[in-house]
Formats: sequence, C-alpha cells, structure tokens
Amino acid sequence: MKQLYEDLWVSTPEFPPNEFEPALMMHGFLLQHGRGNLLISRIENPEDHNAIGDLGGSIRHYLTHWHEAGPGARLLQQRFNSALYCHNRALGPISTFAEADDTFNQAEVHCGSFHVVPTPGHTPGSTSYLYASPYGKTYLFVGDTVTLYHDRWVTVLVPESNEADLKQSLEFYRALRPDVILMGTTTAHLSWQEVTMREWLALLDEAESSPLDLRQRLPE
Repeated sequence: MKQLYEDLWVSTPEFPPNEFEPALMMHGFLLQHGRGNLLISRIENPEDHNAIGDLGGSIRHYLTHWHEAGPGARLLQQRFNSALYCHNRALGPISTFAEADDTFNQAEVHCGSFHVVPTPGHTPGSTSYLYASPYGKTYLFVGDTVTLYHDRWVTVLVPESNEADLKQSLEFYRALRPDVILMGTTTAHLSWQEVTMREWLALLDEAESSPLDLRQRLPE
C-alpha cells in the first residue's frame, strides 16, 4: 500500500491478463475513517492485505461495480471480519467470489459521512463514493465510470453498459466538487488525479465525447 494523503492509501497496482490492453491496471484504496478503516474497490495483493492489518484492519469493503470482485474480497472478509457492500444489481456476479453482507439501491450516507451514490451506466450497479476528508480534500471514488486511458479521459462501454444512464451519471458528477478523483481501473497511468473545478468539468466533457467502446471486443 502507498500512502497518498493523511488518511488515504492506494493498493499495489494489479495487472490482470488482458490481450487487448496489457497495460491495464486495477487499484483499491484504504480510507482511514473515524469509525474504522474502509476499503474501496479491488485489493488482491497479499502484501497489501498484510499492510491493511498493520493499519488496523478494516470494518467495511465497498465495491464500485462487479468487475472489481475477486478472491481477495472473501479473504479480506475472513481475515478482518470486514463487511462487504455493493449495489444490489451487482450482487449476482459478486456472489461468485464472496457473499455480500449488505446492499443498497439508492443514495445513502454510511458511517455518518461516507456518501454512497449509485451512478449506473458503465454497469447497472456502478456506484461512486464521496467523502470530505477532515484533512481538507474531498475524495470521489468513481470506479470505471470515468477513467484515464493512455492519458485521455474516457467513459468505458461494455456489453452491459447503458449509455443513457451513463449520460445521467456524468450530469450528476457535474454538480459535485471533488478535489481528488480515484479510479478503480486505468491504463498506464496513476489511479488518482487532483483536480480544480475547471479541470473536473473539462475532463467530464472529454470523457463524454470520447467513449472507449469495448462492446465489440468483449463476449456478451
């Protein structure tokens, strides 16, 4: 795990085999919250699991969508008694790897200050998480709803994507004021980006105008 801010760490990059994008990187995050450590996205590396233990374990693990599910989710549950959370429309695929402890289907506030915000489009159960850190920055965990693809901002379309829902989610993003964008999957780039308000709106414009359409590459 690498520390990014006073209360936020990113996992060791994971390079899942991908014949189309060998530079594909997946990332997860540990957020130190007043009520206990929260994990976001995919964290598979055993050394990162040890680091989580050194940092006090975790009380909850949130997935932004089912593509992040893997064997590590169940291992984290077992090792730290960490409750796994996901959108109810992601429950079926995630259950292949681990049993979710709870689900949601609408905007909620967890642990008093951790905002759970469904942002469907990339997948039906895609969800973002917003947190205003007491150390001054607001973090927005976007999963793969927007991401960096070889240094350009894109949305990602897969067979289960819904372009109309995705457009609505991007419009919702425009009302937010994040300082740091944290992505679950990137290609040959870091998994986080600090932004000003102007940069945030500009990257959303770029992402909306240049979707990465994988629907012809991936099996239905």
